[in-house]
This record gives sequence, structure tokens and C-alpha cells, in this order.
Amino acid sequence: MRRKHMIKKVMAMVLILTLAVSMTACGNSNITAAGAESREKITLGINDWPGSYWWLAVDKLGYFKEQGVDVEVQLFSNYTDGLNALMSGKIDMFVPALADIIPGYVNGADIKVIMVQDFSAGADGLVASPSISSVEELKGRNIAIEFGGSDHLFLLKALENAGLSEKDVNLVNMSTGDASNAFIAGQVDAAAVWEPSLSMAQQETGGNILATSGDKEFEGLIPAILAVNGDSLKTKREEMKSVMKAWYSARDAYDKDPEKFAEAVAGGAEVTAEEFLELMKGCDVRTMEDNAEAFAAGDTYVSLPYCAKMLAGFLQYNGLIDSIPDNFNDLFDSSLFEEVYEEMK
Repeated sequence: MRRKHMIKKVMAMVLILTLAVSMTACGNSNITAAGAESREKITLGINDWPGSYWWLAVDKLGYFKEQGVDVEVQLFSNYTDGLNALMSGKIDMFVPALADIIPGYVNGADIKVIMVQDFSAGADGLVASPSISSVEELKGRNIAIEFGGSDHLFLLKALENAGLSEKDVNLVNMSTGDASNAFIAGQVDAAAVWEPSLSMAQQETGGNILATSGDKEFEGLIPAILAVNGDSLKTKREEMKSVMKAWYSARDAYDKDPEKFAEAVAGGAEVTAEEFLELMKGCDVRTMEDNAEAFAAGDTYVSLPYCAKMLAGFLQYNGLIDSIPDNFNDLFDSSLFEEVYEEMK
């Protein structure tokens, strides 16, 4: 009888423990669900740049959903509108060229660089009319360029390599799109533009591409970075990390099946899958290992601090900023990348 009583007592205890575990599990389930529901939406701005088109595929192929983050991808056909939206906090994230956020940063905008998306590796270039076959032959010619932009810097470096300076040519200031159109119309002798405008200008005129960012001496000169609004970072840090994880997961998938990726991009951008793959030949999309190197100090353009200092000098020389910061510690925030790197290893 005593044994029977003990068995009943033990069974009662087991039942109580079972109920307790079940209630705890339900409670944890509710907490998890509530946590997922409370995650804030991210608005990510992109522009008409081959590397930025990637985000369309990251979204369409479900990588954001896989990371449990709600992301609205906005394509800005007007690049400056995207920059302004980031600075003002209308969007949380944007993917500009590094040179283009330095003026805002110097003037007090609360923005952070958290990742290098890609390097231009041929997607920026200098195209000239068929009668011009070298950079040296541009002396005295009219060249369309957007003053203060990344391609302005690229052009000056190309001229310097050829023993020329901007005083040896006639620079005509206009937007990248207008520069391409002006060249096609024969209004200027050359234009420094990026893809897809570069290929279009060359194909329409049969002109010569005299130099591109794919040339060794320009490696790292034009990095496209993932920049975030400072206020958004304070409240959406975990969501931003999830965005980065989605990117890196897609980065690995692209290497395995680029055609699938291209089809997804074609559904959201005004390029075909074939055109996208061709354009991507001019973009060096950076890996996690590449990003670890980018945030470190160095003496080449691959190092973000080194590149930023060089870019600031260029911007000051052209009157786009008044002074060069002593350092860029407040612009670069590698902590998110470091956390993502550890969590994805």
C-alpha cells in the first residue's frame, strides 16, 4: 500500500512539472512571437547602380524574410533624392558612394557607414568619341562630368596618370544622365560616367573607353557603402544587423546560381537578366572577409579611413567642404559588422 501511495505521489509531481514546463513553453512562445511582431520596419534606399540592384533580389528571393526582418526597398532614380532622404531620416539605410556622404558628415549629419557593398571594378569609366584613342588626346577637349561626384575624382586621377590636369581640358558640369546624353548627341568630346550609362554611351556612338575603374591603379577608389541614419541606428540596430545577414547570405547564393539572382533583379529594375550579369562584371561585391579588411587602417584605397581622407582632400580642393576632419572615427561604425561576423561564422 505504501509503495502504491508513493507511486501516486510521484506521478502527481510529474504531472505538476509537465504542466509547469508546458506553461513556460507557451509563455516563451508568446514572448518570441511578440518580439518578432515588435521588430521595426526598415526602409532601404537604393539607386541605379549594378551593385545596388542586388537588394531587389535579396528581397524577392526571401532573404529578408529568412532573417525575420521587414524591409521596404525603395529605388531612387534621382540619386540626390536618396542621399537627402537618408540625411533627413526619411529612410533608414542607403547605398551611396563613400565620397558622396562625406560633405553631409562634415556638415554635421548623423550618419554611419556599417558595410562596404562593392567596389567599382569597371562600372565607372571615361568614354570618348571614336577619333580619340587615349587620355593624352583629351587635351583641350570638352569633357562632361558631374562636379564633385565619384566620376569627377576618377577623371582627375585618369588625367593625372596621363600627365594632364583639369587645367588641360574643358570640364562641363552636368548630371551623369545628362553627361551621357550630351556625349551621344555629340555636344562634348568625352564623358566620365557610370553604368549603365557608360555602356549605352559607347554602344550608341562606337566611341572608345579610355579608362575604367577596373584598371589596377583605381582599385578601391570608388566604394559603394551601406550607410545608415544615426537616429535609426539607435532604435533599429538588431533589424539592421538582420539586413546585413540577409545580404551576406545572398552574396554566397549568387556565386552558386547567378542566373537565378539575375532573374530576380530583372523583375524590379529596368534591365534584363542578361544585362545585369554583364553589368556585374564591373562590380566587385565585397565578402565578409573583405569588410573586415576595409575597416582597418591602411595605405591603399581598400582601407575606408585612408580612402575617406583622400576623398575629403578632393572635396575640399573642389570647394565642396570647408575643412578636412582630423579623423573619421564617428563616420565608420564597424561594431555591427563585427557582431554579424561572429554570429554568422
